[in-house]
Amino acid sequence: YTANKRPLERVFGVDLIYFNASRKSIVMVQYKMLERRVSRTGIEDWSYTPDSQLNKELSRMRKFGADEKTTAQDYRLNARVFYFKFVKRIGTPKPQAIILPLDHFEALLAESAAPATKNPVRVSYNALDGRYLRETTFLELVSAGYIGSPATTTEYLRALIEQTISSGRAAVVGVQRGEGLVIGEA
Repeated sequence: YTANKRPLERVFGVDLIYFNASRKSIVMVQYKMLERRVSRTGIEDWSYTPDSQLNKELSRMRKFGADEKTTAQDYRLNARVFYFKFVKRIGTPKPQAIILPLDHFEALLAESAAPATKNPVRVSYNALDGRYLRETTFLELVSAGYIGSPATTTEYLRALIEQTISSGRAAVVGVQRGEGLVIGEA
């Protein structure tokens, strides 16, 4: 589901929702822009500095971010629903993204808020030193149902999503059934 600037974003604080029907999981993604920065020593990096919108989005996400026990059949590497995808504002021939689960991003925020820390949180390629998900790996984990909400949470979230979009507004939907991905409008 595309949620950006629509009622689903106001409910969940995200821009995109992946619903994997065959694995009964949902993953929700909030996009953030990386800005090009060049240090005094001439080293280029792309980074995100939190903006005023972030706290509102985090508040919405935390409402739905509870942990839940899973069965062996419903096991997830990470049973959390929310992820951040950081992309370069200026497109490049080979797009690269930094993808972080909400709990990893919140750990970065907590470390930057510690009294001994004088630097605000910065999400960047250099700062994370490779400790983030790449797009291909992320999509494979979503497709396999190895990340995202457990089945019972999925049913709850799916009901909320359907109720939110039932007002007649259009949404682009990508639903995985078996090995294929079906995309259409709802």
